[in-house]
Amino acid sequence: MGSDIQGRLVALAVASALGLAGCDGSTPSGGTDAGPDIMLPDTGAAGCSVPTSGFGTSVGRNFSPITLTSCDGSSYEFYGTAEGYCDASLTVVMIAAGWCGPCRREAMLMETFLTQRYAPHRVRVLVAITQNNDYEAPSLAFCEGWVAQYALTNPVTIDPTQETQVYFPGNALPATLIVDATGRIVHREYGVSNDLETVRAELDRLLGL
Repeated sequence: MGSDIQGRLVALAVASALGLAGCDGSTPSGGTDAGPDIMLPDTGAAGCSVPTSGFGTSVGRNFSPITLTSCDGSSYEFYGTAEGYCDASLTVVMIAAGWCGPCRREAMLMETFLTQRYAPHRVRVLVAITQNNDYEAPSLAFCEGWVAQYALTNPVTIDPTQETQVYFPGNALPATLIVDATGRIVHREYGVSNDLETVRAELDRLLGL
């Protein structure tokens, strides 16, 4: 990553015991449009809706097709049938960095409060790690260490080229999005709350729980 981008990274913030805390020290909401639409072929299975246009970053837009790298070095396609997109009612995308204290707090809570709690409701949880502890591109070993440290069973990937950066302007991490079964972004927030209650509240609402 270039020094110009590194220069914009803020100091690591400590997760707040109450409310929503993020690595940039603020709690922005909403999003920005990623730019003009692009057209892609529908690669989904029969009955599985994969968007071909309308891509952006704000709520109501479609999540852009991205291919990340799993901890074992294999490709992870967001809309891939093998990756569970067609089987999921909702997908929670959590973008993190190793140097981000609130991101680590979120990782500590993820397995119990998201992955296991919502598995019966077919909620897929995906983590994308953008940097390691030293603000550098994460390695596969770092990815594996993250999974082991927090005992995660959900898919964890690395994003060394920062494809997901459009979803966390101003280095607002962790960034969390909820994408529905049609690829539409239905929720977007930054920071981490106690027991991930803000994400859970939105999931409960969307699932009618």
